[in-house]
Amino acid sequence: MLKYSFMPTLKIMSINRIDIQELSAPHVILIPIRSFSDSKSRLTSILSPEERTDFIIKCAKGVILATGTVPTVIVTSDPEVHDFAIGLGCYVIKDNGVGLNDVVHNAFEFLRLSGIQHITIAHGDLPLARDLTSVFRRDEFTIVPDRKHDGTNVMSLPALESFQFSYGPMSFNRHLREAERLKLRITVYEDPKLAMDVDTPEDFQDLLAVERLGRPNSTS
Repeated sequence: MLKYSFMPTLKIMSINRIDIQELSAPHVILIPIRSFSDSKSRLTSILSPEERTDFIIKCAKGVILATGTVPTVIVTSDPEVHDFAIGLGCYVIKDNGVGLNDVVHNAFEFLRLSGIQHITIAHGDLPLARDLTSVFRRDEFTIVPDRKHDGTNVMSLPALESFQFSYGPMSFNRHLREAERLKLRITVYEDPKLAMDVDTPEDFQDLLAVERLGRPNSTS
């Protein structure tokens, strides 16, 4: 049975030490999920609140299933997401950081300082995610850009030292520069399924078109 509890540290409420011992694996996947009901506000013009929530939950479940047998850690401060993740067999870190970069940094540092060797970070809203394990390359920095090579949808890197996360517009190039600064071996992994994210009504229409065709489209 999966064990979990929360113990306070300076900025992070974390899984307990027994869980960390269970997580002593060469590879862990980290997925930040803020909430199911307070996300994707730009889709309000085409989806009702209930439809938007259902879509976000469907994406999150698909991303978690795409982790396969790799230990998976969800970072969230939302009780609904916490219960959802536990129900799918995930570990949970409760982080009250402000903004995505702060949240990912805190969780990454907690896992790194707990002895985790390699961490893949994936967004929880990738609707076509099927296999996140393919991004992992031991001792390498691997990055999956979005369809426009602007954002960062998935990143996989050795947890040997601190990494400066810089999500947001043009994060793909910033993350590449950070990997270069740390002298990491770099692979840009082009995967049309993992490149598909949905932030705008136009993205959602693109997703519907891809699903009708039954195959991912790498164009925007």
